[in-house]
Amino acid sequence: MALSQFTRRFLPGSIVILGVLAVFALTTALRGEAQDSAPAAQDTDSAADKREVERLTVAEARRQAKVLHEVYVATLHTVHRTYFDEDSRDTIPARAMENVFRDVDRETGGETRWIAVNTPAMNIDHKPKAGFEKDAVRQLAKGEREFERIKDGVYQRAGAVSLFAGCTKCHLSGIRPQQNVRSVAGLVISIPVKAD
Repeated sequence: MALSQFTRRFLPGSIVILGVLAVFALTTALRGEAQDSAPAAQDTDSAADKREVERLTVAEARRQAKVLHEVYVATLHTVHRTYFDEDSRDTIPARAMENVFRDVDRETGGETRWIAVNTPAMNIDHKPKAGFEKDAVRQLAKGEREFERIKDGVYQRAGAVSLFAGCTKCHLSGIRPQQNVRSVAGLVISIPVKAD
């Protein structure tokens, strides 16, 4: 296998894995948990699924959501700029990141997802849901960088994700002419919080 093929096939996964490790390390540090406090290893998946996640204060959840947002978006843009070729059949970076979200969400007890803001959703699962997500889309489309809400014991944060030229080739694909409007998507991070 040629070096370029090897690099194209295996390095994106390595970067995503490094991103996941960085997110786990940051999450652990932000929560103030000791590294050795993991549950006894029986069946790792079922132990992680049954693990009781300690609820954070709103301030801790806000800080964690901002750090997670920065790590996720930096990983997405790095993989997209470096490895993604829109003419190939490889997994697109945003889709690969959803696997990262799932693993981190399992660890933190949170929920993370992409939402379409002012470009068409490339995946029907990225259409904003009623309530918080629709409200967030309205704010992000106006140029706000973030939108948050605390409701029913959950801190929710939607942060803007800039879509650069490489992104808009697919996201706009001639549907809308390039205008002086910054194209953005959204990243929604929800974290359970302690009652006040």
